[in-house]
Amino acid sequence: MVKFLSCSELYETIQQKSLEAKEILWVCSPNFGSGAHKVFSQEILKKPPLDIRFVIRLNDIAVKRGETDPYEVQYLMEHFKDSNVKSHDTFNSNIYIFDNSALITSANLTETAFESNIEVGVMLDGSEVDEVKNFFNQSLWQNAKPISDLKKLKKTWNLSKTAVNGNLKKTKPHTKIKDWADSYVNTWYIGVLNRISAKTERKIKKETSWATELLLVGDIGYNAFKQLKLGDLTYLANLYKKRGEIEIELARVFDKGRVETDEGDLHFTCQVEKKYLLEREQFYELLKNMNIHSRTCETILNDEQLNRLSNTLSLIKHKRKRKAKTKITRIAPKKVKPTKQPYSTQL
Repeated sequence: MVKFLSCSELYETIQQKSLEAKEILWVCSPNFGSGAHKVFSQEILKKPPLDIRFVIRLNDIAVKRGETDPYEVQYLMEHFKDSNVKSHDTFNSNIYIFDNSALITSANLTETAFESNIEVGVMLDGSEVDEVKNFFNQSLWQNAKPISDLKKLKKTWNLSKTAVNGNLKKTKPHTKIKDWADSYVNTWYIGVLNRISAKTERKIKKETSWATELLLVGDIGYNAFKQLKLGDLTYLANLYKKRGEIEIELARVFDKGRVETDEGDLHFTCQVEKKYLLEREQFYELLKNMNIHSRTCETILNDEQLNRLSNTLSLIKHKRKRKAKTKITRIAPKKVKPTKQPYSTQL
């Protein structure tokens, strides 16, 4: 059976087929843009098919052109396995295989392709799918290379991202790609005991090219560094001040990196979404009720802890920002005020 699909039908079909897939999810696409994972059903995180394979084109040229986002590749590798994702430089096919169905389409795996471009495809079912599987396995997967180090490519992406995004033209979308729900990712509590120096911050950002508007958290523990995944949420409690209210920031993990410094080697950067202020006594009472020790630096919150924390914070007004037009307040330190330095969770 062959079915012709176009525009919004492509996204709706991939959502449904990836939701139903039990055995196989094989995908190849030369362009792998930011947010590409949202084209699939989020259920693949909790109930992943037994055999997951992604083949993408990941090289310096593809990253510089903005065709492949190395952070999107890292997202898949962290939420599945490193071995589930491979790179191939000489293919130009867009194929999506779900158990015994196969979609062959013009749509690259990017949000723009599925939201705004006029794309078409054909869905195959039955015996015709065997030939597609053989092609994918023999011509693509077996000739693709494992992905070992993304550090250099992520730095290239960070340096070229502004120029690439500045040249993109906005078109009216015909399909709305739904955001994935936060209930599928880990939520952390991280107590920030100290701030690292401006000198250390400059060294870390020079080696990673992380954007200045992102919040830098330095010198985290090995277990937290290993378990943190892109897209995770974290409640950062600023405990470096010994008096006054406690500031809590809700932030989304953007990246993590190993950079050797005198103030620790393991760091991550995140995007602040909300800020809260709690009275000091109220904060420590909250920790007690959540069964979290006051000196705890990093822990993943269970459902009960998360509900108690979010319910408490929902009763508190967000800390107002000085500039109404600024969506995310820059946390990077000002040279004239040493106290405005990036975070450190030195143990």
